[in-house]
Amino acid sequence: MRKIGIFLALIGFLLCLFLGYQAAQLLTSPAEKQSGDLTSETDSLQSNILIVHIDSLKAEEPKLISLWVAFSYQADPASLTFLPLYPTGKAGESDLATRFALSKDKEISASFLESLRKTYSFNWKYLVLIDQEGANYWATLLNNREFSQPLDAGNEAVLKPEIDLIANLCGNLRERGSGLLDGIVWDQITPDHMRTNLPLDQLVADWDRIQKSGLCDVFSK
Repeated sequence: MRKIGIFLALIGFLLCLFLGYQAAQLLTSPAEKQSGDLTSETDSLQSNILIVHIDSLKAEEPKLISLWVAFSYQADPASLTFLPLYPTGKAGESDLATRFALSKDKEISASFLESLRKTYSFNWKYLVLIDQEGANYWATLLNNREFSQPLDAGNEAVLKPEIDLIANLCGNLRERGSGLLDGIVWDQITPDHMRTNLPLDQLVADWDRIQKSGLCDVFSK
């Protein structure tokens, strides 16, 4: 039994090293990167999820607040790791907010997504678009608190409430897995405050894997 415990601890340690290395690589400024993608979508056991947070999906000219990427690994043990992309103060990100735009159908402009791929040299399989009211819905669901965010403050102050929100999500996933979805009234959040192409059945399966493994983390830098 002691040997099994040591082996599992070693596996967990190696996984943390790998995720930390990948996070460090993704946050390297574009000028410092080598050519080629940092993460590959060829591995069927990995899915990258781009999370785009804006002020309001109902606004005529919505403003970009933040960008996150979630690395979802379906291997055993499964893991879910969140990493902030914007705003972080890294070189090459200053004009992302000015490039952001939504179509009349609430689709993110292709030119913005392409600039994002070039800036950070990574691809994603799924996309989540969420606004402030959507974030508030999740904050209330997860922690019974309203979501409050100082949008005119510095990078760390803008990201701190989001980091706390995602940390609460991870805590709930470790405890409840997909059972968390039972409390959601979907027509209160989609499509007016959140949109995604992530299939619900995959979300259920992935969150149940996270409940089993307990591996859900958010990187703040």
